[in-house]
Amino acid sequence: MSKTPPKHGILVGVDGTQSAVNAARWAAFVARRLKEPLRLVHVDSGGGRNGDPETERDTTDVVLGAAEAAVREIAGDVTVESDTRSGSPAKTLTELSESARMVVLGHTTTTEWQSMFGRSDVVYISNHAACPVVSWRSEHGFRPPDGREIVLGVDGSNLSKAAIAHGYEIASLLEAPLVAVHTWMEQSTLTYGEGSRFTDWTAYAEHKKADMVESMAGLSERYPDVRVIHKVERGKPDIVLLEHSSDAQLVVVGSHGRSALASAVLGSTSQGLIHHAMCPVMVCR
Repeated sequence: MSKTPPKHGILVGVDGTQSAVNAARWAAFVARRLKEPLRLVHVDSGGGRNGDPETERDTTDVVLGAAEAAVREIAGDVTVESDTRSGSPAKTLTELSESARMVVLGHTTTTEWQSMFGRSDVVYISNHAACPVVSWRSEHGFRPPDGREIVLGVDGSNLSKAAIAHGYEIASLLEAPLVAVHTWMEQSTLTYGEGSRFTDWTAYAEHKKADMVESMAGLSERYPDVRVIHKVERGKPDIVLLEHSSDAQLVVVGSHGRSALASAVLGSTSQGLIHHAMCPVMVCR
């Protein structure tokens, strides 16, 4: 019987933007903690633009060199590998994710509307990668991993199991508290009706909190060093998690892996966070 080869290494897509450089910096801290190599990949999608391969090589060298220099400043002991590929960045990095432990990218530069009809590489990779994908975002410039909380979206479905597992792992790795957040709205309950606005929902919220604690008990035993805070809050998950992102160092969520159009029509918490969160976002499929 063939075995799936073990995943290793933190894969970072670099494109010359400051966001990608900061993504590489963040990934370097994680690679150091995991004792994993850091792989910087620049994908040239120019297809021989200007008919000058030498110019393209020079550009690639500058892009990779800047990212590696930034990494060396803060994590000089991390093993760094640099690689250049040609083709579609989204498809290339998705293929490379098959053997990676994590993919880290800069933030998307498209709006959610543009992602529907064009394509955001960050959204595509997050929806199709074979490992967790982190989209580095920040409202206040680069901040290394620290003691700030990691926020975990929990919805009680099988989908969130992967997010829970990776949330515990990264919280243990970064020695950070884990804030598990479950959201609800009256419309999603079986008792929703005209009189619902007069209902005392306290017992319902406590029941949901107990369910969440029970569903996470096994991983709490596996990661006894992780301090977990369980919260049940009323509201749409994307709105509630966006609010939490203002004080967090990372938000961890699951994803259905839908297309951009399907996500827009059906609603996608992960896609909303990728476009609007105030801290890095980890998407786990």
